Amino acid sequence: MKMTKTLLLIDDEPNILSALKRTLRGLQIELVAFSSPLEAIEYAKNNEPHLVISDQRMPGMEGTELLTKIRDYWPNSQRMLLSAHQDFDAVAEAFNQNVIERHINKPWDDEELFFIVQKVLESSPLPTQITSHKTNLTSQAEQINFHGMISADTIMLDVFESIRKAATANVPIFIGGETGTGKELAANACHQESYRKDQPFLAFNCANFNGNLMESQLFGHKKGAFTGANADQKGLFEAAGEGTLFLDEVTTLPLELQAKLLRVIQEREFSALGDHRIKSFNAYLVTASSTTLSEAVTQGQFREDLFYRLNVIPINLPPLRERGDDVLLLADYFLDLFNRSLEKDICKFSEGAKAFLKSYRWPGNIRQLQNVIHNVVIMNQATQVTAEMLEIPTTRQDTVCQQLKEPTSDGNPQSNTASHITPLSDVEKTAIEHAIARCDGNIPQAAALLGVSPSTIYRKRQAWEKDN
Repeated sequence: MKMTKTLLLIDDEPNILSALKRTLRGLQIELVAFSSPLEAIEYAKNNEPHLVISDQRMPGMEGTELLTKIRDYWPNSQRMLLSAHQDFDAVAEAFNQNVIERHINKPWDDEELFFIVQKVLESSPLPTQITSHKTNLTSQAEQINFHGMISADTIMLDVFESIRKAATANVPIFIGGETGTGKELAANACHQESYRKDQPFLAFNCANFNGNLMESQLFGHKKGAFTGANADQKGLFEAAGEGTLFLDEVTTLPLELQAKLLRVIQEREFSALGDHRIKSFNAYLVTASSTTLSEAVTQGQFREDLFYRLNVIPINLPPLRERGDDVLLLADYFLDLFNRSLEKDICKFSEGAKAFLKSYRWPGNIRQLQNVIHNVVIMNQATQVTAEMLEIPTTRQDTVCQQLKEPTSDGNPQSNTASHITPLSDVEKTAIEHAIARCDGNIPQAAALLGVSPSTIYRKRQAWEKDN
């Protein structure tokens, strides 16, 4: 029985094959190389390769066609496509049709290619020993901390495995999930599992900026490019360097800016505002949104061509209510965290509290759970958390949400009737003032109730005083 892993290399240029062999020498693997796609297929009919790396543009047959045939022969093989960036549409289609799991641009970085191939070899068994990696994961510890993402539920273990694979795929990743499910943590995990882990990881929430300021933050600007541009500023496209750029709530990008982002992805280059010089965009791009890209496209809020560029590898984070006993694991984690930071000794959850944690739907997901546990630790001196302690902050949050949905005199929800919508600034001010009053003027306690820092409340109160 053959027990050595085989790496099959295909490229019509002999000098490219030689370069690939030099790059990958030192790996404990048998290298088999062909300059003819047809000869490679004949070999693969009777020899199962562990990993196949193929060029895309070859005379007589494209790499995606060759890899499709090998997939049909050996479904458990790992397949990687080498191509110029201009082949992105073919690359995206190959990912969507499960023809390839990874991609690398020409010209490649030798160290990055070696890293990716080594990852494939380390993470997968021999072709004749295929087993379920998910089973291996679930047989480990009861609880797994995957780059700050804590879980013991199989649905999340599948997500972790998807992140491991996606991190070496070298194409854009889109992370979907409800608010508070941990999309930035997932993006950072993609970064940590990639070749770029020692380079910068920059996170940018598109919902926090208007169009003009957002463009300046992303592209940078030259002094004098617009009113208030008093000095040159480097944008995130440049600052990310060879690292990872994470764009959260990407569906909030204005359509005009979406067109500019599309060009950056296609051409891998950009120019700062007010500057005609072209700069290279070398970062790995990860995006996310609490609104699905397909939904945003249907509503006319997102470009369909940008959708296909960003959604090559989708990773969906489940809501907390679908993660079984993870809510208890996370609650214990946050209880320990806030006990230590606040020098408290609330050692456990009562059985009633555990029942509440599991029955409540947690519409704000992990972020809401964190804020609720923080509130409980601040506001109580008991030795254990009871269901009543948890009900106070969650009931208050549910009441606010319900008030926004209550029908008006014409039977329509307030949130859907423009004449009855309260300005967000007024809602925010009312919530802050109510929390301060409930805490008898104690702003740190009020901040904990609201899930914000005390400095945020102090700053907003100063702004209100100036307005008056």
